Amino acid sequence: MIRPQSKYTGTEKIYCCSIVLPRESESVLLVAAILGAVASKKYSSLSDALKALNAAGQVIDPAKVPKVKKYHDAKYRISVRFMSQRSHRWNKPQALA
Repeated sequence: MIRPQSKYTGTEKIYCCSIVLPRESESVLLVAAILGAVASKKYSSLSDALKALNAAGQVIDPAKVPKVKKYHDAKYRISVRFMSQRSHRWNKPQALA
């Protein structure tokens, strides 16, 4: 997982790195194959099996795709609104005491 630099705030965090989708679209089958390979001792760890069986697919740069940028901007605004409402809920019992 790529962690954005701390100097970014808000939706800028997602624009400083690319999104790498896995080549395999069937994630359940991929996980089953990885677990089976480790269980059968073909690979000594989940990490080793993941490195061997998984591959990068499409790479998306959110800053260059307006539709993706718009989507993440909307999700960010919703999450900020949700967190704000959540903090108000925590304060409500204190206000009623």
